[in-house]
Order: sequence, then structure tokens, then C-alpha cells
Amino acid sequence: MKIACLLSDGFEDIEALGTVALLRRAGIICEFVSVFNNKTVKGSYGTEVIPEVLMKKINTNDYDGIFIPGGKHAKVLRETKSVLDLVTTFHSQNKWLMAICAGPTVFGVLGFLDGVNYTSFPSTEVHMPRGIRQKQKAVRDGRIITGIGAGAVYEFAFEIISALLGDAVKLQVIKVTQYMIN
Repeated sequence: MKIACLLSDGFEDIEALGTVALLRRAGIICEFVSVFNNKTVKGSYGTEVIPEVLMKKINTNDYDGIFIPGGKHAKVLRETKSVLDLVTTFHSQNKWLMAICAGPTVFGVLGFLDGVNYTSFPSTEVHMPRGIRQKQKAVRDGRIITGIGAGAVYEFAFEIISALLGDAVKLQVIKVTQYMIN
């Protein structure tokens, strides 16, 4: 399994890095993709990431899904035609769409959450008026997986791992990370 994680300046550090770290622990290949083809991308809290791929070189056939972390960059992403075109291609190819916090707004403006259960950061639902918002940490509906925010990174990543690789792998990652289910 291979996932493209879209980044531009202002991404939410914990959501991007925490999710990708957990997915990599499960054996999922995750590549950071620079949306605006910059050699480094800076998170909301100053973390600099060197992307593996520039968006101008991305080939959707190389990936099983796309992941959009939240943060201030979500507004820019949902207004950027090349991002909307890329997400539309992933969707039309029936690949996994994953987003957390404000990230699901990209799917929302495209209509991909219409009639779909999802979660997102409170106040972002204006971008998903026909979606079915759930007050949960992570929600999976078909091939769309969403998370509510930074405080739900573990649950969001575990939902992705379960969907892509199964519950046995998810339980292994829970064990090695010492995550405690209360």
C-alpha cells in the first residue's frame, strides 16, 4: 500500500507527521507531496519537511490513496485547481480518500461527502453541507476516512490501518506504540 500525503505551507504538524509515522509503522508507504513544488514545506508550528515528491511529478497510478492533513493550508488546497483535479482523479479511480481536521473540506467542496458519514474540525461543516457529520474521532464510510482533529491522530491512523491492512495489523501497531484503549 502506498499513500500520497499532500503538504503545503501551513499544514498541521501533528496531523501530518503523527499519522504518517503510524502508517509507516504498519508498513504502509507514505510519501510527502509538495503541492506547490517547493523543496521544503513548513507546518503551522514551524516543522520543516522535505517532500519525497513534487506534485507536478505525481502519478496517481503509483498510489492507493491520498491523505490531506488539516491546518491553515486546507483553505489553500480547496481553492487550488490542481489539488481539486488530483483529488478528483483519485476519487474517480476508486482510491482511498483520507483527511483530518480541516482536510475533509477539500472532499466537501468537490461533493464527495454528499450523503457520506464523515467527521472534521467543528465549524468546517459549512464546506460539507450535504455530508452527514458525526461527532467521532474517526469515521470510515466506504473508501473515505476522516478524522476530527489533532487530538484524534491515533484513532484516525488506526482506522486507516484497519481499512487498508486489517485489524490484526492495527492491533500490532496499538501494541508496539503502547496505545491504551480506555
